[in-house]
Amino acid sequence: MQNYQVGQILFLITDSTKVIPIQVFEEVTRTTLSGKEKTYIIKLPDKKSTSIDIKKIKGKLFNNKNDVKAFMLTNAQNAINHMLSEAEDVSHNVFGGAVRGDSKLAVAEKQGKPKIHIEKKLEIPKKVQQEEKEDIIKVDLGNGTIGKISASELGNAGASKWTQKYFY
Repeated sequence: MQNYQVGQILFLITDSTKVIPIQVFEEVTRTTLSGKEKTYIIKLPDKKSTSIDIKKIKGKLFNNKNDVKAFMLTNAQNAINHMLSEAEDVSHNVFGGAVRGDSKLAVAEKQGKPKIHIEKKLEIPKKVQQEEKEDIIKVDLGNGTIGKISASELGNAGASKWTQKYFY
């Protein structure tokens, strides 16, 4: 276990990616038959000033805010790189060519080098609309609000006949 000083402020990144400052409140050294054990009691920044053994904390501890910032920036950069890599894979599989600005691949293709082919199964999205068995059409209106209308009443709601033709 790392050594801390009583009164030291630590930064905890929780599973929910919140950064919480905590304070080392007490250093406890236990001497038992199996030897000495050192642990720390920390104080949380809540209304009750909850104190808890540092071993029971779930999350990642940092000694200073610069280390927290570096850790978070690295995680963000890795996530962005992963998303871009996946988007590039989809582009190659679906469109079969280079992404705009992907100069290395474009140059390789011009020089007659083989294309990179990445096999990746794309997930087929679930149907947004229910099967025609049900007469109800559900529409996502945003903010968790779902609108419902009977397909047979769609014409009465101001929808033209061509709208019904293309949605059924």
